[in-house]
Amino acid sequence: MIHMDRNTSPLSPLTKEAITEVINETIIYEYPSDEIDRFKSLYAEHYHINAENLELANGSDEWIQKTVMTLGHNGVMALSPDFVMYQEYAEQAGVSFDTVKCDENFQFDFDIVIAEIKRLRPSLFLLSMPHNPTGQLFREDELSKLAQSMQEVNGYLAVDEAYGEFAPVYKRPEGEHVVIIRTLSKIYGLAGLRVGIAIAEGDTFEKITKINHPYPVNSLSLNLASRIFENKDELEKFTQYQLKSKDSLTEAFKAADGEVSIIDSSTNFIFTYGENARALGQYLWDHGYKPRIYDKAPLNNAVRYSIIRLEDYETLVKLINEWSNQNDSKGKIHKGNKDFNITR
Repeated sequence: MIHMDRNTSPLSPLTKEAITEVINETIIYEYPSDEIDRFKSLYAEHYHINAENLELANGSDEWIQKTVMTLGHNGVMALSPDFVMYQEYAEQAGVSFDTVKCDENFQFDFDIVIAEIKRLRPSLFLLSMPHNPTGQLFREDELSKLAQSMQEVNGYLAVDEAYGEFAPVYKRPEGEHVVIIRTLSKIYGLAGLRVGIAIAEGDTFEKITKINHPYPVNSLSLNLASRIFENKDELEKFTQYQLKSKDSLTEAFKAADGEVSIIDSSTNFIFTYGENARALGQYLWDHGYKPRIYDKAPLNNAVRYSIIRLEDYETLVKLINEWSNQNDSKGKIHKGNKDFNITR
């Protein structure tokens, strides 16, 4: 089974030989203070940011959780849909969680979003950018208005950039009330290492890091992560592979154009929806390509596909064309949950 349901890299950024070398070099009987400083320096250099404004945790999930715990005391707000763990962490912290719903085409009216912020006055707004699960980019003016609205209610905006490296460069909201959350799990292919990054300034940085562990990431994860940032040529080659795979994914689903609705994606996945989306998803699953099929509103007619190895696209394209041709010849398609087994 080829997994298209995980939104992770289809291959490793490091060879087995490189991993073995790093393991042999890793000192496991000392705390990773030097390893933390080394990785921070490499990451800050790569992104041209100040290392003093970033801190590490066990994956970006932990940063989302810590941000909720430290900044969300007067309530958390997000879009619906968005990353499901936003609500989970709000519930864990015992704070209110409110959302602003999308329209039937999974688009959001930021005038409504801002009106809800003014009405409910949350202390934290969580937003994935690019958006998870649809892959869309929000406009810079929308982000600016969102950040300004949170500042006006004495709140904070946390921008979750898990898929940011797949997107065009954009002007981020700025200010001490803004937190940027990143991960090495997506384009860098290190989901198993659990390295999350938070970037903030001033008092906000102090607030979100005050409950962080002294050594939040282990030595081996840090050394493996540092290795990929040390070799800039290899890193560029690897990230270009991810981007090429995303282009191939986009091209593959052009064969289903007109049969399912597809949102332009700036992530490592494609989001499809509409009355035929589940049927296509089930067809591909039955033929060895497992997508993410949702079963709860507003995503119950949506299916998501993440990038795969380049050599696996030829068969995927063939299958999508086969399904499209069959659908055209039938003139209709079975609808409803009764036709699909999505609990395998």
